[in-house]
Amino acid sequence: MTSRRRTAAVALLLGLGAAGCSTSGGTAAPGPAPLPAPRPFQGVTHYPGSQLTALHAAEEDLVAACMKRRGFTYRPQPLPTGNHLADTNPYGLLTVAQAVNDGYGITSTRLSMRPPADANAAEAANTRWKDALLGTPAHRVNLAMPMKREFFYQADSCVSDAMSRLYGPEYYRLFNTFQVLGDAVVQKVRTDRRYLAAQDSWSACMKDAGSPAKAFGDPQATVDRRLGQAGQDQAELHAVAGVELKLSRADADCQAATGLTAAVSAAQTDAEKTLGAGYADELAALRTLREKALATATGS
Repeated sequence: MTSRRRTAAVALLLGLGAAGCSTSGGTAAPGPAPLPAPRPFQGVTHYPGSQLTALHAAEEDLVAACMKRRGFTYRPQPLPTGNHLADTNPYGLLTVAQAVNDGYGITSTRLSMRPPADANAAEAANTRWKDALLGTPAHRVNLAMPMKREFFYQADSCVSDAMSRLYGPEYYRLFNTFQVLGDAVVQKVRTDRRYLAAQDSWSACMKDAGSPAKAFGDPQATVDRRLGQAGQDQAELHAVAGVELKLSRADADCQAATGLTAAVSAAQTDAEKTLGAGYADELAALRTLREKALATATGS
């Protein structure tokens, strides 16, 4: 278990203890290894935590170098710590091991999320510094995306300069293309008959487990709502942690029992064939740029 996940698990278990709940039976039962959780287009736009950290550090160093060339000082910023939601599956797929370890990661994120102090706060009023960092409207580049979406970037910014140097000049267009296509795939899967049938079976399972829910995502919404009501009350926060562990364990058990991962995989394959038609070359190019950037960032 990584230190991040270990901290999350301890925080949640302390919450259960403070709430007066038993933590017995909190070990995942042995069984066959779960199927890999599907993500659109083999997760080409998703970077797990360690990769994201390495890429962010490389980007920040390149931004600092660009700013220096332009006569400014930029102090690289670390990623916020304590975010346990960054790797959340887009379909809400959850294994028993994940549920036992950290629930959904909602309460642990609330308890441990720490944004870094802004090392560049002193430059907030410096218009020339901000223009160098973020670019200017005169150099705005608009990119047409699938589904009639549009993204833009400022070509004269040190941010875009760093992205281009690390990933390649076509990365921004390709990455956002597959973000849009990936979102469309997820939405299509959620209307697929196989997904909806699995959801009905899952809902019946959740009711039998004493944690009634009609649709995937309802348990997370319950935790979010309870957190909002808890405010800063520590006893209430601990109680919510217990609720999250209970709901997530039932959720994961019922997902496994109803074959949700297999249903999502089948529906996603069909959705990608439709929505990704004509984008094979772009997908291959994005994978290549991704691997090159990771090799540069990790020194491998």
